[in-house]
Formats: sequence, C-alpha cells, structure tokens
Amino acid sequence: MSKERFLNLEDIKNNIVKLKSFMKAQKLDSFYVSTNDIFLNEYVPLSDCHRYYVTNFTGSTAEVIVPLNGKVILFVDGRYFEQADIEVDLNLVEVYKCPYGMGLQTAMEEIIHERGLKNLGVEGDRIDLSLFREFSNITNVKSFNNAELASVIDFQSIDSEKKIFEVGLELVGESTKDKCQRIVKPGEAFFITALDSIAWITNLRRFEMPYQSTFKAKALATHQRVYLLLENLEGEVLCPEIEISLGKFSNLESFLELVSEYETTWTKFLGAEVTAIKKVYYSDKSLNAADFQKLKKHFGEENLENQSVGLIPFHSSKNAAEIKSMESSFNRGDQAIFETILWTKEQMKDGAHLTELDFYNKANEFYKNNGALAQSFKTIAAVGANSSIIHFSSPSDDVVIKKDELILLDSGAYFESGYATDTTRAFLSSGVANKRQKEIYTVVLKSILHTQNAVFPEGAWGSLIDGLARQPVFKYGLNYNHGTGHGVGINVHEGGYRLSTTSAVPLKEHTVGSIEPGIYIPGFGGVRLENIAVIEKHPKINGMLHFRPLVYIGFDHDLINEEMLTSEEKDWLEEYERECQKRARSFKYRS
Repeated sequence: MSKERFLNLEDIKNNIVKLKSFMKAQKLDSFYVSTNDIFLNEYVPLSDCHRYYVTNFTGSTAEVIVPLNGKVILFVDGRYFEQADIEVDLNLVEVYKCPYGMGLQTAMEEIIHERGLKNLGVEGDRIDLSLFREFSNITNVKSFNNAELASVIDFQSIDSEKKIFEVGLELVGESTKDKCQRIVKPGEAFFITALDSIAWITNLRRFEMPYQSTFKAKALATHQRVYLLLENLEGEVLCPEIEISLGKFSNLESFLELVSEYETTWTKFLGAEVTAIKKVYYSDKSLNAADFQKLKKHFGEENLENQSVGLIPFHSSKNAAEIKSMESSFNRGDQAIFETILWTKEQMKDGAHLTELDFYNKANEFYKNNGALAQSFKTIAAVGANSSIIHFSSPSDDVVIKKDELILLDSGAYFESGYATDTTRAFLSSGVANKRQKEIYTVVLKSILHTQNAVFPEGAWGSLIDGLARQPVFKYGLNYNHGTGHGVGINVHEGGYRLSTTSAVPLKEHTVGSIEPGIYIPGFGGVRLENIAVIEKHPKINGMLHFRPLVYIGFDHDLINEEMLTSEEKDWLEEYERECQKRARSFKYRS
C-alpha cells in the first residue's frame, strides 16, 4: 500500500464532521468505513482507502466505526498498536487495540452491542457479503454506494496506464482453459472479484496498483473460458479462453447480460459442447454486498451457491512450475537483501554518514539491480527504536544510523512470473552488540530454527506450528503480538496457509508461506527473522510433512549468543548456513 499521506489532521477533522452530518440526515447512529476497495482488495492505494480519510491511519489492515456521538473508533491488531498511536489524533480517534487472538470483526460486533448502536450505515460496494450479513444479524444496516459517500467526502481518483501482459506456461504450469475445467463443470460458473484469483486463473499480470502484480477486474469463469470486465485496457490479451468486455465496474448488470448473450450464441453454435449456465458460485468473503444483489437479480438466488473460500484452495496449492518460478524469484530477492545488509555494514565500518532513508532507497535499488519489476509491499527499513514498530512505514532522512544499532529490513518484490517474495532480516549496523540485543535476536533465531525444522502430519492446524514457534520465546518470558506465518502467492498475503494461535487452517503439501517470529521492545528496538518455505512430504519420515525453505540468507552472527543455543539448534543453524554458503550468501562463511 502506498503510504504517502496527502491530508492533514484538520482535513481529517473536517471529513469526520461531514460524515456525521450525513449520518444525522440519514438517521444513522453509526457508520462502518472500510479499508477495502470495491474488489475487497487488501492492498489499497491510500487515495482509495476510505478509512484513511477519517483516521489518518496508513496501516494496511484496520477497521473503523464512526459513532454519531463520540470519537471515531479505529480497530487494530498487535502489528499496528504503536503505529496507530503515532499517526492518529487521539482527540478525534479512539484506538481500539484488539488483544491477540481477537479478530477485528469480533471487536466491532462487541462495540455495536456495548454501545447499543441500532442503525449502521455501510458502503455496500466496499463491505464483504459475509460481514454485511453478520452486521445485519445484530443491528439495522443501511447500504450506500461509493458515489453517495463521495458526495460527502472528497475522495481522490486513481488512474493507471500500466500494460497488461500474459505470463508464459513455463512460469505458471497450467493454461486458463485447464484451470477453468478443473474448477467448474459444464453448466456452472464462478463469479470472481478477488484480484489475485483473477490474475491466477487468467495468467495475466498488470502491476496496476502499487505493490501488486494484479489488475482491477471482475470475472465470470465458466467451464470453457473466463469473461473479464475491465474499465480500461492497455496492452494485448491473446489467450483465446479470455473474453474481455470494457465497461464500468458499477454497471455489472450490463456485463452479465453480455456474458449471457455470448454463452447463448456459443451454445447454439457448438451444440452439446457448451451447456447454459445453471449454477453460479461466489465467495461471501470476497464478494461485496452490492454485487451480490446484482448477481441475485440476474441469475436468481436459487441458482447461486456460496463457496466461502473462493479459489484460494486452487491457487494456494502450487504446481511444480510455480514453485520453480518462486524459487527463481526468491533467489534474486535473497541476493538483493544480502547485498543491502553487506553494503550497510561496510559503509558503517568505513564511517559513512547513512540515514534510514538512504538504507531504504539502497534496498530498493539492489532489488531493481537484481531484476525486480516492482516491490511486493513498501519496504520496511527501520533503524534503532523504529525497528520495534512492526510495520514501520516512514523511513526518515533525519534518522542517522549509528554503530551498535539494531536494523530491520522487511522487503519483497515481483519478478517476471508475478509471484511475490517476502523476507525479513534484522542485523547489527556495526560495532559490538550488547547483551539485550543478542538475547532477543537469539531467542527469535531459536524460534525460526525450531519452526522450519518442524515435522507434522498432513492437515495439522496452523495453530500447532504457531505454538511450536512460541515455545523458545515463552521460555524467556517474551512473546510477539502477531501471527507466525501467512501464505504467499500472487499477493504477498495469500489464504490457504496461516500460522497463528487461532488458526484452524490445515497445513497441506504444495502450499507456500512465511515463518516470521519476532520480539519488539518499544523505545529499544525489535528483531524479526522471516523465511518463506514450501510444505513438502518429509524425505525420511513416512506420512509426515516438513518445511523446505525458499530463502537462503545467512543470519547475523554478530547478534548470536551461542551459549543460548542447544546442540540441536547449533546443528540446524550450521546446516542452514552451509546452504547459504553454497549461494555465497552466508555472513559467517563469507570469503
């Protein structure tokens, strides 16, 4: 997400006043303002993130309820506790810090109950159908569209002229037609608005928005082809299984009519080879409430069937070509990170004047030099005390890197296949680490070693591995207020893989995700170490799975207290460092 603010706190205050005047006229006692865009996309440019306009908060994930009386309520999880307090005006906004394990939706529902909120306004085209239904069960909900709220608050527009392009089969391993025939039967269709799912099924990429390889579209996938609704098109799409219609996203009805006409024509032309659409699947987690009403009107509710997980089970399970593509991307991303750390340490050793912003810019430069087409999220380049801010997003030219400081680099990129990379390393700027720095670094190292060497059965819940990751941390009286891992695919966050204390997501072969424990001490600094791994069959233990790392960047031995490591942990570390050495990316064995 782009973090470039364009409003000041006075603008935020005025927007709140305007929204509350609108609410009063509509007889509403509360309004839910979404972080998402009309595609329910997690990665929304700040100008299209309506939540920003009433909070000034720039983090990627949060929820907002605006009561008619009192402060705006911003709901955040542990990743954003520090950042929210820094960014918002606490006279205007109450930061509701959800305890670890409590979801943002649960917190919102509790507030609605506690405060007796009876009439809630929502943006029907920016709320997922599942949440809309949940709200409707506990309060009266009135839906408004984007245009109605835009008449109240002056939202900025977004333009893009990026070209769309097709990814070769050698990088993705399966054609659009084969995917369609695997997903839906003749006479069925799947309506899709999740942008990573659309990019996956079409094998198309565009980099239309910051930090994404996706493109804005709505899609209907049948057994034979994918119909795409786009508002603009730059570049060519040659795949015969993709039919493109240009029109307004808000005018979904016309698109559905065109698809019906096209399908009818094909049915008459090809006879038995094509069957008219009789059942349409959708995901209530990735379909907005307004679009559901349009689907219901066109197809009839009796012909709609909810598949809540959408296409996630299909694209989270990577084929051999996809894994090979991701290995290639991580190899180049690893090199960029290794070069960034090495450059920083050498510059500091030579007494150079370096700022946090220099470090941020140099990291992105090394990615570009290694072939990156775009970053997969805004690079987190945090120095000293800033490294304790889990999703730090404001690298400054005023922060000068000093010797003996902790530095955290969390970064990722896209290469030609359009699959995201994501890796984190904390390291010492220069000099000699103190006892506390070594302790928290070594605790996090113990955690990642235990996790990536775990053995587990197919279908084990993500919470099992999360608990394993936290054991070395708990033993030192520490903890971290975020999950241990997320899936990685076309988006840097993908479903189908989740390591957290509450995760009931079953771990499956061929899925790819992160392992990223951390320790964060406000005012002192933080350490996070993140590797991405693919889940595979264990090579020696029958019936078991294990993690195979896709990331090979050596750890910072200036920060390791070897006395804290067990003999088994030392063996794991040595094995990993030797693999890094083969790739010339070990600081320990650097020649």
